[in-house]
Order: sequence, then C-alpha cells, then structure tokens
Amino acid sequence: MNILSVEHLSAGYGKKQVLFDVSFKMQKGETTLIIGSNGSGKSTLLKVIYGLIKRWNKEAQILFNRENITNNKPAKLIKKGMVYIPQQNELFENLTVIENIEIAGMQTIQKKELKNRIGEVLEQLPALKELTKRECSRLSGGERKQVSMAMALINKPELIIFDEPLAGVSPKNLKDIILQLEKLKNIGISILLVEHRVKNVFDIANKVIGLKLGNIFNKQLISIEQTNEVMI
Repeated sequence: MNILSVEHLSAGYGKKQVLFDVSFKMQKGETTLIIGSNGSGKSTLLKVIYGLIKRWNKEAQILFNRENITNNKPAKLIKKGMVYIPQQNELFENLTVIENIEIAGMQTIQKKELKNRIGEVLEQLPALKELTKRECSRLSGGERKQVSMAMALINKPELIIFDEPLAGVSPKNLKDIILQLEKLKNIGISILLVEHRVKNVFDIANKVIGLKLGNIFNKQLISIEQTNEVMI
C-alpha cells in the first residue's frame, strides 16, 4: 500500500520554477532516498510535501495514506502521522534536551501520556539519556540530530521526512546517525530522505529517486553507479 503519492507537482519561488511535473510513490515501511546536485529541487520538494511551500499547479496532488493532504499545514500533518526534520535543526537553544522533546509533544499528546512517550523515545535513542538536562546550545552536531529525531519520534509518526540528516555530523557520530536510521526502518517507519553523502545511506534505501534541474532524472530505480550522473 502506498503511504505517499506525489502527482504532477510543480513549484518554485517568486517567478522561478524549481520543480517540474514531479511524480513518485512510496510504499509503507519503505525508505526512499532523493538525490541530486545543489539547486536540483530536493529540499523544495520536501517543503511542498510538508505544506511549507505551496504547489504552483492546481492538478498537483499529494496523498498520504490515500488522503489528499495538498497544502495541509504542518501542525495538521503531525497529527496525521507525518513529521519533517529540516537540515538546520530547529531547536530551542536555551532549553534542555528534555524540554525540547516535551515541547515537540505538547500539541498532540496529553500530559499524562507525555512522560511515557518520552521514556519510550529515550529507549530508542539511548545516547540522549545522559544529555537530558544539557542545554541544546552545548550539543555537538550529531547530538543535535538525535534531539531532532527524538522530537519527531515523540509523535509516533508513520512517515519521517529528513533533509540532510548527515549534514554537520562528524565522522565520529556518523555511524550513530546511520544506525538510528536503520533502526527506524526496522521498526516499520517510512522514511523520505534527502542526502548528499549518498554512499553512506545508499544501502538503507529501498528506492532511489534522482532529481536533476527540478525533473525526475530516471523513471527506473537508480543504482550507485548512476549517482554521479545525478549529482553533477
């Protein structure tokens, strides 16, 4: 069953068109990797799906669990089971790790249940257990990524949209982030992923989609050998 269907999507900024008639589908439990060079439209695509940017054409549709969610706002999508983690981690810098996780769940989870959910999330991300009282301004790049994951997982999503999860992550923390992505996949969470460090995440993906100048590069699945054609 498809968890996400994007149909004939065009979008852009001002008068500049960035996406041209983009269509693809994702199955439940699948990890889909979107690759392409800078300016190919990858991040724009994620933002349109998540309702942060509006589509340009009326015929475009975005379906989530067969429901039309085109132009739905992020707060509504969170309740439906979709969350988005941007490349630049949007954390409350002067608050602690645990306070950031709490805030992420306050809108959708009752207070009595929130404590239980936080415990579950910390079991999934054990590296955060010793950091719960640390202010986010004092975290490393890899630790910040894990806090963002925790803020997403608190809402028990069916689909997580990641924009560059390995950006700003040191080689030391790289394996931890990749391991967490694998764990999410193994527990059945669908993942839509944009990443420049393709070789690090290629084996996690069930499907690879190439974007080139706002168009789908190839209607067939992309192999690791073809990635250079897309990234240039």
